[in-house]
Amino acid sequence: MLKEIIYPLYVFLFLLGTIIGSFLNVVILRSERNQEIVKTPSHCDQCGAKLKIWENIPLFSYIFLRGRCGHCHKTISAINPMSEFLTGVLFVIVFWRFLQIPFFQASFTGISAMQWFINFLPLALWLIYVAVLLLISIYDIRNLVVMDGFLIVGFVAGLLGESLMFLIDKYNPIAFLSYYHNWLGSAGFFFPEIPGIFSNIAGLLIGFLFIKGIVWVTKGRAMGDGDPYIAGFIGFILGAPSVFVFLFMAFIIGGLACFALIVSGYKRTKQYIAFGPFLTLGGLLTFLWGEKILQIYFNLMMLN
Repeated sequence: MLKEIIYPLYVFLFLLGTIIGSFLNVVILRSERNQEIVKTPSHCDQCGAKLKIWENIPLFSYIFLRGRCGHCHKTISAINPMSEFLTGVLFVIVFWRFLQIPFFQASFTGISAMQWFINFLPLALWLIYVAVLLLISIYDIRNLVVMDGFLIVGFVAGLLGESLMFLIDKYNPIAFLSYYHNWLGSAGFFFPEIPGIFSNIAGLLIGFLFIKGIVWVTKGRAMGDGDPYIAGFIGFILGAPSVFVFLFMAFIIGGLACFALIVSGYKRTKQYIAFGPFLTLGGLLTFLWGEKILQIYFNLMMLN
């Protein structure tokens, strides 16, 4: 019975992710060109022709049109279907991650509508977080700029959602919510437990101040002014102590990637490299496998 519900949800979330990914492409392109985002009809970015419904279906339209505009026949950027597919996959992975949390699956066993809402609220929030982080990262890669508006959307959604869950848990304790910020699982025994919204606030301050300190010490040569805000946002949604693993992972991944780009000749030593995507990747890896990452780290330390 449980599989009959979960498998269709996987399909639904993947399709929803491709639709959201398509919208993210629109937001990024129109933000770059200072165009109105919502009211302007979908159109070809090269010839301006208005797209028909069947020309605007995520993934399908790109495959059906063989990667070319149906009007001017110019090549459509492969970034569009790639970001649609990536968003769909990430939505599925986020749902899979929540299925690993104790008591979350209880929401599928015919319990009350309120319990459904309580259990699916953090899932919905993380789908929003993933969309915002993708938006920030792709824009940063393309333009080497962090858009304040994208971060504001994430912070507003996070503040409202996390505060609501804190209030629900305070006045009507639910077993699931007590596990919500425990992304490090049993491996988090090394750190003190911080409850509810206080975990979010601590994560925000630690993430922001740590990266801001690096920007200040290096006078902006190592990182951009927008990176502390990305780190603060990710620290907020992960909470503490997960923020420490997130920062560790972001610098390991970022350092290795930058080294590979410089050695390969793709980037020069003094050329700026967008760090936002590495922060995002570090945050997502901590959310998905924080417990295993920390356990591997402790095991390596014991070997030494």
